[in-house]
Amino acid sequence: MRSFLARLSLCLLFVVATQAHAGERGYFGFAPEVSTGGFVFNPTVERIVIARVIVGSPAARAGMLAGDEVLKVEDTPVRGAKALALRGMIQKDVGQTLHATLRHHGGAVYSVSMVAVSRPK
Repeated sequence: MRSFLARLSLCLLFVVATQAHAGERGYFGFAPEVSTGGFVFNPTVERIVIARVIVGSPAARAGMLAGDEVLKVEDTPVRGAKALALRGMIQKDVGQTLHATLRHHGGAVYSVSMVAVSRPK
């Protein structure tokens, strides 16, 4: 149950990170599936896999695909990072750039730079 709560809280943190708030927070158009361990309110991230990419979004234009694993965010390795630290790195205002390193399901590693946009209506 504790592991479920940790995963749920982290997933909610990442959903919030990709939504625009009052026209300020940017949107990238991907939904992560996060594996965590440790303390519920700031768990340690074990793995992030892209569960869904919205067609036409910055994530889709950057070449992200469902099933890709996120290896680094802003040059910080995902594995072993604290959830709140990663959330702070992922949250961007409209016009700011997010840098990430991912691995396609087939094994090819690639880097993306995505500019945050306003959330579609």
